[in-house]
Amino acid sequence: MDWGLVQGPVRRELAQVDRQLVRLFRSPIAIVNAVGLHFLSTRGKKFRPTLLLLVSRLEGPARRPHVTSATVVELIHAAALIHDDSVDKSSLRRGLPTVNHMWNDDVSIVVGDFLYSKAFETLVREELLRAMRVLADVTHHMAIGEALEIDFEGKLDLEESQYFDVIAAKTASLMGGACEIGAASPNGDSPNRAKARAQRFRRFGHAVGMAFQITDDVIDFLGHPSETGKKLGTDLREGKVTLPLIGALATLKSKKRERLVVLAAKRKLGKPEFKELVGLIEEGDGFTYAMSKARLYADQAKRLLGPEPDGSVKSALGHAVDYAVGRTR
Repeated sequence: MDWGLVQGPVRRELAQVDRQLVRLFRSPIAIVNAVGLHFLSTRGKKFRPTLLLLVSRLEGPARRPHVTSATVVELIHAAALIHDDSVDKSSLRRGLPTVNHMWNDDVSIVVGDFLYSKAFETLVREELLRAMRVLADVTHHMAIGEALEIDFEGKLDLEESQYFDVIAAKTASLMGGACEIGAASPNGDSPNRAKARAQRFRRFGHAVGMAFQITDDVIDFLGHPSETGKKLGTDLREGKVTLPLIGALATLKSKKRERLVVLAAKRKLGKPEFKELVGLIEEGDGFTYAMSKARLYADQAKRLLGPEPDGSVKSALGHAVDYAVGRTR
């Protein structure tokens, strides 16, 4: 996908986000400054800030509070990634060393905490109380998602509903919150309309986040390391049971199902065994099933966009939904 189709309407605002991020990552503490510089070099597409800013643009120009809120959303996302990499003992993020690998887990914990505190300090200083209420709820759910993921580690009989609970809290909550903040209207809407619109866009962001994470879990098996920036099967090695595996285990007959359980339980697999595991998931329609669920969420997101007037911003949000389910990294 041409990423300009998604970010084109908010390119100027995203440049402002970049400048704010540099300022907020800056610290007189040497180790925090060094980690900040490293992490800024590994950032991805700023998908969550982009969603927030695009939603805000549906009702007029994005204002300074939206840009600052988008920056804070990216800070929270950065903190979560740094902590997540430390918990998972990951060594690569987008093809570059993770903070925990380049330094250590202690540095990851401290810098992640620094970014969380910086995020909420910024919201208080700028008096963005509505955004703070939303993001306080979001970060609470993100922590719940991380705890659930640890609790479910290696559980090969994980239920589909439990998997959805994890990704709803850990991934979809931040996208939902970002879109809810973006929906704050400067047009003096009635309280009832404003509340209904905010809730609709929270559901929109949630649906995008669910589609995004399910697709990510498929890519973990089928992607190309040169594009993903990490080894295939990373989730499996970390004990994460994701939807492609759940779907295949529910479909395969006894002997092949038993073989898939044996392979998945190993976590560390050689290339021939990993290829066999992927083949069994494919035979059990695990990838097809997972992507069908992702597309259902994408369809839901597009329906929630329906009431908005046609134009370049609505089109960009539609492309963002397509990206969530069509990406390969």
